[in-house]
Amino acid sequence: MANALATLASMIKANKKEDVRPIQMSISEVPAHYCNIKEEEMDDHPWYQDIVRYVKNHEYPEQATENDKRTLRRLACEYVLDGDILYKRRKDQILLKCVDAVEASYAKKYHKCQIYGDKIHVPPSPLHVMTSP
Repeated sequence: MANALATLASMIKANKKEDVRPIQMSISEVPAHYCNIKEEEMDDHPWYQDIVRYVKNHEYPEQATENDKRTLRRLACEYVLDGDILYKRRKDQILLKCVDAVEASYAKKYHKCQIYGDKIHVPPSPLHVMTSP
């Protein structure tokens, strides 16, 4: 918090003749991606709809500014479209399927997704040397 306040203070130029207004800060109780998913559910469109449209037809959204178009072109080079399914290509060339809010909430509740997921809170186990027969 102190680093954030110091950064904000270095960005503000204040006159000694005028009073400085206080900075309004708030702490969110839920993660930022949760808010985005809630907005998506109200919109009835997946978050990746613009990327699919650009990859498929090279079309931009109607109200897109030049900055939005440049950002969309930069993002689209990381995605691959296979039929109607959009995949994101990682640096190691593994394809990750893009899912909407409904599929994401289903995967969070699906038991097999949870038991085969990364076990990041498990301590490392020792490696055992194996010889070939």
